[in-house]
Amino acid sequence: MTNNTNGFSTDIRANGEKLDCVNRFKYLGAIIADEGSKPEILARIAQATAALAKLKTIWNDRNIALSSKIRLMRSLVMSIFLYACESWTLTADTERRIQAMEMRCLRKLLGITYRDHISNEEV
Repeated sequence: MTNNTNGFSTDIRANGEKLDCVNRFKYLGAIIADEGSKPEILARIAQATAALAKLKTIWNDRNIALSSKIRLMRSLVMSIFLYACESWTLTADTERRIQAMEMRCLRKLLGITYRDHISNEEV
């Protein structure tokens, strides 16, 4: 990453050693990158999808109430996904990906597969 606004980097030294200039790094679990928030959002989607898959037995259990499943989704999956989202810079593409992730979670929660497609014309 450059350390000034015009794109030129300046040598920064700490204890006499020159610090490396990098394109991306991880700070407190969040990815800071030159290309903006997209790498962070994609990483969060992957982590939340993994958490969603690990809870498959809960989503498929018919003895657990839907309200309980929604609370579990919000606390166990969405908290992973939305960590540090305050600093995200959104584009149309990243907003679409966020909405797709939310829809994927809801479909999994309700047991609706992609094969259960109903178009708006059929309703």
